[in-house]
Amino acid sequence: MYFDDELSQSRFARWLLHHSRLAGYDTTAAQTQMTILLLTAIALSDGLDATMTTRLAQALGVTPQDVTIAYVGEMRQAVLTALRSHPDLRALDTHLDQLARNR
Repeated sequence: MYFDDELSQSRFARWLLHHSRLAGYDTTAAQTQMTILLLTAIALSDGLDATMTTRLAQALGVTPQDVTIAYVGEMRQAVLTALRSHPDLRALDTHLDQLARNR
């Protein structure tokens, strides 16, 4: 992709790029690349709602489930990493783990 940053290197961005090519989109076009980055950012931070998922699936010629499977694991990992990196939340996670072990 034209943009060389962490977001463009995500698994979901690469998945979108691949399926965009298969669907016949010009993946060298700046607008296509910006769309891929925007969709990746939304999917990995907030997830895609049902309407966005359906429209994206139709545009790429895949099922909505294919789209969801393509990003949800990476999104969950990103959220967990962010939570664990926050000092207060990391301490809370440790405390909750300790409580669970003591049950």
